[in-house]
Amino acid sequence: MIDIVGKEQLEEFIWENINANKVVVIYFGAEWCGPCKQLKKKIASDEAKEAMPDLVVGHVDMDEFLNNELSDTYNIKSLPTQIFVTLKGTAIVEIKKILGLDWSSFISTYGDIKATEELTTKTNETIVNT
Repeated sequence: MIDIVGKEQLEEFIWENINANKVVVIYFGAEWCGPCKQLKKKIASDEAKEAMPDLVVGHVDMDEFLNNELSDTYNIKSLPTQIFVTLKGTAIVEIKKILGLDWSSFISTYGDIKATEELTTKTNETIVNT
């Protein structure tokens, strides 16, 4: 998990990791938030790293003044909030937003994204090999 401060650092984080074929999550939380602490522990656990090896998480601390703009940009209304993102051309696009501590939804979203990537790769291989 990488701590993010400000819009520029977040955009750089997203671009670098998506271009490296990683599943990118922006995790909005705060130190005072109990469910945020629980989620942070789950994401950092060995079990999560083993189950989701291509996951990279950018942690946006909502108590950091420079992150206030990100709250508006990503329409953050509650904590924790996790947003899986991708790129479409030069635009950062939300794949799925998870509100609160919903670990099963987090894991299934990762799995759905990886399955879609594998299907796309196989389809592209078939087109090239035909």
